[in-house]
Formats: sequence, structure tokens, C-alpha cells
Amino acid sequence: MPSVSIETVTLLARVAFLVGALTDGLAILPMLSRRIGMALFGGDSSRNDTRYRYAMGIGASLMAGWTLLLLWGAVRPIERRDLLLLTVCPVIAGIFVATVVAAQRGVFKVSRVIPLLIHLGVVSIYYVIIYVLSIPFAS
Repeated sequence: MPSVSIETVTLLARVAFLVGALTDGLAILPMLSRRIGMALFGGDSSRNDTRYRYAMGIGASLMAGWTLLLLWGAVRPIERRDLLLLTVCPVIAGIFVATVVAAQRGVFKVSRVIPLLIHLGVVSIYYVIIYVLSIPFAS
């Protein structure tokens, strides 16, 4: 099996963190703007009551925090590689399950979230691969 240099793993891990930060940063937009959320996922605009806005505001603040955490991870990607696993589970796994459940309950059409689910799956696989590749270089 060919070996991978620490420089290569560091670069791949940094890219992983930045992709995650970009993904999370963009995810804030439909949380803060019902119009963007409707354009992306469809759904029922009548669900835009104060309780919904409150929940989305909390979700957006948590997503902003995770975005910053991933940017922090990108600064020292090998040392902070455990964030990759924490992002896969519980964060991505939770988003995946919540999305599937919402689609099953008719909150939006399944076809609207297939690209999101594919993206989450690809990012999760990439994160796990990078984590495994970084094991020899972790102190």
C-alpha cells in the first residue's frame, strides 16, 4: 500500500474542513430566509409562524457556531481531526435522519432533498477517509 505524506493528508484534511465550513455557512441561508428555504426545498409557507422562526434562529446560530468550529479545525487540521468524526456523527447523521423523517412526513418532496442527502453522504465518507489517513500523523 502506498504511503501518503503528512503534507498531503494535511491538505486533504484542510479541504475537508473548508468544505464543511462552506456547507454549514450556506445552510444558514435557508434557516434565516424562508424564501430561500422554500426555493430550495419547497414546503408550506403557512408554517412560517413565530415558533418556526424561533427554532430556525436557534438552528442558524448553532450552524454558525459549527461553521466557525470547522474553520478553526482548518487551521490545524491534523491536531483537530477529531472534529471530522464529530461532524459525521452526530451532526451529519442527525441532519440526514431529520431530513429523511421530514420527507416521509410530507414536509417537502423527497426529490427536493436528494442532492442534499448525496452531498451529506459524500462529505461523510470523505471525512472518515481523511480521519483514517491522518491516524499515523496524530500525536
